[in-house]
Amino acid sequence: MKKLFSILIALVLVFSFTTSLAKEVLTMGTGGTSGTYYAFGSEIATLWNNNLEGYEVAAQPTGASKANIIAITDGEFQLGWSQNDTISYAYNADPEHFGGETFDGFYAIAALYPEAVQLGVAADSDIKNVKDLRDKRVSVGAPGSGTFINAVQVLESAGLTLDDIKRYDQSFGESSDSFQNMQLDAFFVVAGVPNTGILTADLKRPVRLLTLDAEQDAALKGKYSFYIDVTIPAETYSGLLEDTVVPAITATLIVSKDLDEELVYNLTKILFEKKGDVTHDKAKELDPEFAVQGIPCPIHPGAARYYAEIGVEVPEANLVQ
Repeated sequence: MKKLFSILIALVLVFSFTTSLAKEVLTMGTGGTSGTYYAFGSEIATLWNNNLEGYEVAAQPTGASKANIIAITDGEFQLGWSQNDTISYAYNADPEHFGGETFDGFYAIAALYPEAVQLGVAADSDIKNVKDLRDKRVSVGAPGSGTFINAVQVLESAGLTLDDIKRYDQSFGESSDSFQNMQLDAFFVVAGVPNTGILTADLKRPVRLLTLDAEQDAALKGKYSFYIDVTIPAETYSGLLEDTVVPAITATLIVSKDLDEELVYNLTKILFEKKGDVTHDKAKELDPEFAVQGIPCPIHPGAARYYAEIGVEVPEANLVQ
C-alpha cells in the first residue's frame, strides 16, 4: 500500500512538472525596478498568469521604452511597455532616437494611462504662458530623459528654444528641491498625476501648472500627433485652483506582430475585465475608451477585435490593413 501511494505521488509530481513545462513563456519588457512600468507590469503579468491557460507571462526589468521596442523587434521579447512618443519615433525611423532605422515589428494593445507634461510654476508667479519662460530659470529634466524631449517640444510650440531660457538639466527630485529653494522659476515633469516630486515642492511653495494656448496646442499637435489632452483637476496641487488642461503622452502596452490573434484578444479582454484584481493605483485608470487614444501605430487585430466587441471604435489609421 505504501509503495502504491509513493507511485501515485510520483505520478502527480511528474504530471505537474510536465504541465508547467507545457506552458509557453511570454517575456514582457517593463522598466527599471523602482518605476511604475515594472511595478504595474508585474501585477498585470500576475493577472494574466492567473487567468490565461497555456501561457506564463514574465515581467522583465529593462531600460524601458526604446529598449523594449528593440527587444520585441529582434524577437527577444513578446510584449513590452513604451511611451507613445517613442513608438512614433520607432515607426518613423527618427534619426535622433533610432538612428534613421525603422523599428516596426510590433503593434499596440492599449494606451494604459496618461503621462502628463506638467510645467510647474509658483502659484503667485507672473508666468502665465509658456512664452513667459523666456530668460527664466527652467529645469527641463535630466539629460536624455523623456521629460527633456517633451520639454523641448513644448518650448518649441511657444516659439522658444533652450537658448531662450536659463536651462537646468535636473531630475524630478532635483527640480523639486531647487524649486523649493527659490532656485528655479519653472520645471518640467512628465509623469502620472499626481507626481511625488511636485507634491513635495508644493508643500513648501504652492505649484500652479501652465496650460498651452490654442495656437501653441495646435503647433504642438500639428508636428507631434501623438500628444493628447488631459485635464488635471483643481487642487491636485495646492497652487492649482482650477481644472487645467495639459498635453500628455501615454504609457502604452505593445506586442510582437507575430503574436497569435486569439491570444492577444484574450490578453486584452483579461486586462480590462479583470482589472479589479490588480492592486496598483494605476489599474483604476484602465479604460477601453482611453486605450485607443494617441496610438501612433497599428493596434493588434486581436486587441482591435476586443474593442469592436465592446463598442469601442478603433481609429481607422490604427487598423491593420
